[in-house]
Amino acid sequence: MKGIDHKSKFLLTHREREVFELLVQDKTTRDIAGQLFISEKTVRNHISNVMQFEINRIIDITQG
Repeated sequence: MKGIDHKSKFLLTHREREVFELLVQDKTTRDIAGQLFISEKTVRNHISNVMQFEINRIIDITQG
């Protein structure tokens, strides 16, 4: 059960997924901020969280 709790901490929020989906559509930080009615700094924070999520996911995969 401990592993399940650990992995659940790394799930993306709904907003992080929204930002990521727009990012992969080649939208700029400014475009994303305007479309979601949030600041560019908030967009950058969400992108940072998504990147950290991916790093942690890769670490989990490589450690088995």
